[in-house]
Parts: sequence; C-alpha cells; structure tokens
Amino acid sequence: MFDRSVPIRGFHTTIKQHESTGALIRLIKEGLAPLRFNTLVLEMRYVFRCFPEYATGSVTFEDARCVADTCEALGIRLVPLLPCLSHQSCHGEQRGLPYPLFVAHPELLEVQNVPLDIEWPEFMQHSWCASNDAVYNYVFPMIDDMIDACRAEAFHIGMDELFEVAVCPVCSKSAPDVLFARTVQKLHDYLAAKGIDTMMWGDRLLDAQKMGYSMWEGDRFGIHPALHRANEVTRDIIICDWHYEWHSAGYPSVESLMREGFFTVPSVWRNADNAMHLWLHALEACYLGKRYQWSGKLGGFLCTNWRALDAEQVDNMLAAIAGKPSPPGEAPGYGVGEVIAQMAERVKAFKG
Repeated sequence: MFDRSVPIRGFHTTIKQHESTGALIRLIKEGLAPLRFNTLVLEMRYVFRCFPEYATGSVTFEDARCVADTCEALGIRLVPLLPCLSHQSCHGEQRGLPYPLFVAHPELLEVQNVPLDIEWPEFMQHSWCASNDAVYNYVFPMIDDMIDACRAEAFHIGMDELFEVAVCPVCSKSAPDVLFARTVQKLHDYLAAKGIDTMMWGDRLLDAQKMGYSMWEGDRFGIHPALHRANEVTRDIIICDWHYEWHSAGYPSVESLMREGFFTVPSVWRNADNAMHLWLHALEACYLGKRYQWSGKLGGFLCTNWRALDAEQVDNMLAAIAGKPSPPGEAPGYGVGEVIAQMAERVKAFKG
C-alpha cells in the first residue's frame, strides 16, 4: 500500500510513443532523482497486452518495465494512470474521435454519433456511459496490465473534467453525483481488493461556483455532491487537487478536501509563480488542519506536464532545472522544469 507517512514529491507526465521511454528515464535520473522526487504518476498511451487492438499509442509493457526498474532503483514510486470515465477522446483536432475501444464499442459511450470534426464549445470530449458496466470487461484487464508492467502499489484513475454525464437515456434517470460516485466506488473497490491504493484528480468533487473556480477545475454539472457520498468516494482515496491559474482569494478546495478526510495533494503546472501561490495557501491549510485536528492531511505536491514527453522537452526541462536562462519564445517543457526546481527547493523541509 501507498506509504502516507512520507509526503509526495511528485511529477506527472504523459508518454505516447515507445521512442519517448529513453527521454523519460533520462529525466528521472538527471532531473527528478537528484531533487529527491519520490513519486512519478505516468499516463501512458499504451499497447495493452490484453487488448492490443485497443492500443492508444506505442508504449509497450517492456517500456513500462524499464521505467519501473529505473524508479525502483532510485526510490521513486511509479503510479500508472488510465483516464477513467472522462477523457475518452483527444483534445484539439478530431475531438469527436473516441479511443479505439469506443470506436469498436460505441454502445459504451455516453454520447454517440458525435461528428469527428466537432469543435469546442460544441463538444468537450467523450466519456463512457456510467450505467453500462460492460465497460469494465475491458477496463479492469487494462488496469491489471498496467499495474503489472509498473509493479505498482497505487493506481491513478483520472476522473477529471467530466462534462458528458447523465445524458444518455439510461444515465439521465440518475443524478450526476450518483453516477460519478458509483464509478469511483467500482474502480476503488476493484483496486482495493488487489491491495492497490487509488489516486484521482479532485476537480469533479468541487463546487465551481461556490469556490470561484472555472468549470474545468471545478464542477458545474451536478457532480460535486459526490464529495459527501463517503461510502462510495471513500476517504482512503488520494486526491490530486489541481489548480494552474492564479486565484487571488486562495484555493478553498485544499481546505475542503482535508476537512473531508482526504490525503490531499495540491497539483501545479508550468507557471512557477502560480505554483508557489498555491503552495503557500496549502501550507495555511496544513497548519489549520493540525490545529483543528481535521481528519485529512496535506499530502505533498505534484508537478504536472501536459505535453507528451519527448527528447526536446526533456532537454528543456533539464536546462531549466539547472537554472539556465530560458531561450527566446516558449520552449516546450521549460516552464515545467522551472516549477520542478522551485517546488523542490521550497518544500525540502516539508514533513507533512
């Protein structure tokens, strides 16, 4: 099980191609390990051994094992991530094209017959039907495959930015929070039976209007009451509370999630000033939590990277970590590297 006595010093990234494995391993060895990062959340576009026909990229079992070996040798916990329920299609071009599983089985989608070239704001992304349990005939073996490849003690189920929910004829008969909580419970219980801890993004548990968040980092669709369905959204889940923009009034979600009993991990992106602002507010919540004996805990931090990792990006991250001046223009990954370096320096004394 995941050791909660040690605060997370984490990095999240995505790799889509087999060829990116070497770059990731170099980042782990030359960037993350020297800064004492102890957790890597890895979203892989993966060739599933159980269902190779539903591969989402070219990262193989052997690639994941190489990353796992590197992490294990350097004392880093490797947590695979598979987007569940939401994010079942890509952003940008052809956002209406779902991942291969749902091309083959459109009956598992919440919304069917979406034009491939549909654009935002007409459509955000596909999600699977929360009422159709046939999806787990595929998802559970996929999860098992990734756990095996990564020798994982925890698994990240995603669950972020869910927009399409309670839409299909079956789901529309249930409340969005009930559907969301039920999905969390099914995934959590499956993992728990294997002795695997669950991690997830926390945005759908947040009342966007009440907290002053956008509909990406908080919910506007009736999902957030799932926060109070504690028998389903159980308090042993590790919640990654992501906020990438500057919120002058603070980040009330950190406190809210800790009050509810979660091991809460503030998650940042590529702007170092924004990241430091969130962290300072998180430390306030940490103090208050100890003073008032909240049942939850500030669990560390997570730096995220949302551009598929490649060699160029790793070069830029390592240059930024080393403190080299930023080149003209926005070099891919440079801001993320700056955040990695500054967060590692800022939290080196944090004991949780």
